[in-house]
Amino acid sequence: MSGNQIGGEARMTGLTVQAGRIFGGVHHHVVAVPLPIPRQLPPCARHFTDREEARRALNNARKAGARLHVISGIGGVGKSALAVRWLSDGAYDGGQLYVDLSGPEQPIRSEAVLRQWLRAFGIDRPPAQLGELTGLWRSVTATRSVAVLIDDATDAGQVRPLLPAGEGSATVVTSRNALRELAVDGAVSHPLRPLAQQAAIQLLTSLAGQDRIEAAPLDAARLADRCFRLPLPLVLVGARLASRPQHSVAAITDALAHRGLPDDTYCEDPARMITNAALDGAYQELEEEAQRIYRGLGLLPTGDVDPDLTAAVCELPWARAEWELEVLAEEQLLEPLPERGGRARYRLIPAARDHARRLALQHDPEEERVRILRRLCEWMLAISTQAQMRLTPAQATLWRSTMTELPPVRTPFHDDGRALAWLESHEGSLLEVLRAAETAGWDELVWPLVDTFWPLFLRRHPYELWAAAHEIGLAAARRVGNAAAVRQMLLSGAIGLNAAGRAKDAIRWYGEACDAARDTGDLRDEGQALLGLGACHHDAGMPEQARPFLTRAIALWRSCGYSRGVALANIVLGEIDLPDDPDRALDVFAEARADLLEADDPYDAARALTLQGHARVLTGDAETGIREMTTGLTALADAGGTRWQARALEWLGDAHRSKGDAAAAREYFQQAEQLYEVMRPADAERIRALAAGL
Repeated sequence: MSGNQIGGEARMTGLTVQAGRIFGGVHHHVVAVPLPIPRQLPPCARHFTDREEARRALNNARKAGARLHVISGIGGVGKSALAVRWLSDGAYDGGQLYVDLSGPEQPIRSEAVLRQWLRAFGIDRPPAQLGELTGLWRSVTATRSVAVLIDDATDAGQVRPLLPAGEGSATVVTSRNALRELAVDGAVSHPLRPLAQQAAIQLLTSLAGQDRIEAAPLDAARLADRCFRLPLPLVLVGARLASRPQHSVAAITDALAHRGLPDDTYCEDPARMITNAALDGAYQELEEEAQRIYRGLGLLPTGDVDPDLTAAVCELPWARAEWELEVLAEEQLLEPLPERGGRARYRLIPAARDHARRLALQHDPEEERVRILRRLCEWMLAISTQAQMRLTPAQATLWRSTMTELPPVRTPFHDDGRALAWLESHEGSLLEVLRAAETAGWDELVWPLVDTFWPLFLRRHPYELWAAAHEIGLAAARRVGNAAAVRQMLLSGAIGLNAAGRAKDAIRWYGEACDAARDTGDLRDEGQALLGLGACHHDAGMPEQARPFLTRAIALWRSCGYSRGVALANIVLGEIDLPDDPDRALDVFAEARADLLEADDPYDAARALTLQGHARVLTGDAETGIREMTTGLTALADAGGTRWQARALEWLGDAHRSKGDAAAAREYFQQAEQLYEVMRPADAERIRALAAGL
């Protein structure tokens, strides 16, 4: 039918099909999706006693205008528990952010922390460099009231990039050191000391029960002193008393003295000694299977644990793993974390992590320790393979032809969002797992694990991890002599290097991939490397140097019938032609779009159509160009292509400005600015200036 018409001041959102003619001003509106409010603080400790004086000092400092607080003290004194409790009591409607800087194996870099926090605010692809990340973080938090907890910092340099900018925000840093260098940033120091004796006894009472403690007041006082009145060992022994009613307070105290520090012995770190003694006591009281699990978890180069992981590495039924984790949590050896996707998560308390690892080295033969790590690597590879096959199936083909069969695993996700969330949840441990596998000599697992995390790299752009993981994967692929895997690591790694602004490194990797592909006669990979070289030079502002690479890629791909590759290279060539020869660019984009539609690639076809509309406006046909860009923008919005949505909105603003429609141009520029703001602040400022000039 030709009678379907939209006229006047119609406004459309979402997918709209128009079969006839369009009259009047038509505007496309990007639907505003509210950014999520992150709630990352760990749960408040169930047994929290006293600290009224410390909380009063924190409140007074906040009232005086302090936004940065350092809680310092020895291990086990309760710094984190106090920080969580105090921040949870505050009204921070902008969100709560948390990081433990100690990491499972080595300190976490500030760049990685900022990317995770920015993603928590809905920014899918934060920038690469620390300076850009810090600037964007401050922009995002400038008008928000957020609570930030930075646990276990060792120096001021770790902390400064993570400080929010909002006047109503509060940041608490915990450290064994006073971090006096942060005084220049306005930090207020809050040294934390052991509990008073009455408070220590009260903590024991909250765990073991009032009748139990009141029946033996002298023994309870002796036990509190034996624990140096530190909350961590007090909680550990209190949990033992609670779960073992047959044990007397005196017996627990004597056992602690036997394992720990004698009364007349000097020790440089008595707090650590008594904490280890309390951990020893808790461990000895566990059933044999729980002991085995505890030791096994201490060997893992991962932070969080859950029933899926535990069942895999300890070879247990899932329900049994879930139960044993609950047992360890009841014994205070694990601390609960906020659930993710409805699933329980835990982590070993820092003192227990070292303790469990030491016990594993003492009691478990090397073969069993190696098997635990191997099972972890195979489990991660099996799950990440499922995620890759769901999210980027075109990439999920190479390694399985050379890989032995993986063990069957429980799939922890059933849709794309949860698959990506699973990959994100293991982002922080991937590098340590790769390094552990590399050290063990399991190269046949290393490069496939890098390859299967491709959806995370592609969609979330964790730049340092992307580059470091591919360097490890590339070395592993070379050691096993897998030429196809070498090219895969070079090509996918180069994409990340270029996205991170490391153009020289990316060009080197693409060059190596090109040479390797040519040596083996792989035309597809050679063309991919040439396309990458062309894109790198184009992005670096060297279009004429880019053109020969792109034309060579097109010639190769045409010779082997890879029409999609031809179209992708043509898109870049069209962008090069666009400023000086929009008519020629228009033809190139139209051809590319037709090829991409035939290849069933609707997203890239929408990119080509948007560029086609932009070129048409530059040739003088604004009305047709606006219609084409609006159609392309709808498809890009449906696919979630944020950067290309922003570009399309900017071009639509330019088109309406060229027609003299300042109101419509301003509206499109403002929508583009909103999208650029969360990924490219410099572009947002540029668009803001365009809108202001109308």
